[in-house]
Amino acid sequence: MSEPERSEDSPKNQKKKTLLGWFVSREEPDTDYMPDLKSQWGSMNRNERFKFIAGGIVGLVLFIGALLLVYVLLSAITR
Repeated sequence: MSEPERSEDSPKNQKKKTLLGWFVSREEPDTDYMPDLKSQWGSMNRNERFKFIAGGIVGLVLFIGALLLVYVLLSAITR
């Protein structure tokens, strides 16, 4: 009989993680991410790149605004 195929999630490949190890350990890097991102960025024209960057800036401003709003609300509640 042949052995069953070993999957990537086999118990030998998985290490038992502790709570401290979960916070401290780093995930393995995704090797497909950067080449895929570079190819998508290369396929964008100038207008699409501007929209992408502007969207990131708007998202950052909204996030910081939400944090400031929560801070103001919490400080108003505690007075």
